[in-house]
Amino acid sequence: MSNTTQQAMPGKRGANRERILRAALEIISAQGVDKVTHRAVAGLANVSPGTTTYHFSSREALVREAFDLYISDSEKALVEALTQRPLQSREDFVGFLSGMTTLEPEQSAFSAIEYEMVLFAARDGDMRMRVAAWSRVLDSWLSDPLERLGATRPLEGARMLVALCRGSEFEVISRQMQLSRAQFAVRLNAMMDMILGPSA
Repeated sequence: MSNTTQQAMPGKRGANRERILRAALEIISAQGVDKVTHRAVAGLANVSPGTTTYHFSSREALVREAFDLYISDSEKALVEALTQRPLQSREDFVGFLSGMTTLEPEQSAFSAIEYEMVLFAARDGDMRMRVAAWSRVLDSWLSDPLERLGATRPLEGARMLVALCRGSEFEVISRQMQLSRAQFAVRLNAMMDMILGPSA
């Protein structure tokens, strides 16, 4: 569930490191965490395998830092999107959540990274708290505008909306079926009715 775009490469010093991390994310997106190896990442990043091991002592360290980069990118994108267009109405919520939720299997690259990250964190204590904190960021950004719109339990409402988005993404990815924006808007509006009461 993300609008994250590729960030600009840093200066020469960190260019290889970031290229390696983005190559790891590309592999994770297309093939899963299990396919991340120093050699595979080096090939995709167009660097020597020695360069990947110089920057990342283990495969797990490489995967952790790749996910950290993804989290950083997604949080920046979220802050930028909601700062530029604050959520002030039900329609804003429906538009924003529809735009950031994967509704077509062909566009599931970022969602695949997120689900792989959650599964990895379930087995990796070093990532568990970081992913847990990341998963609460969107709840926080949605709860304040819900409260301003009259929600009596805004944080619970935000969690319900995020769960609806995640469940819809999972449906799209696991069944390889498209969910139209109109269908998804019906789901979101039904949830907004539960959170805010029926619209007039």
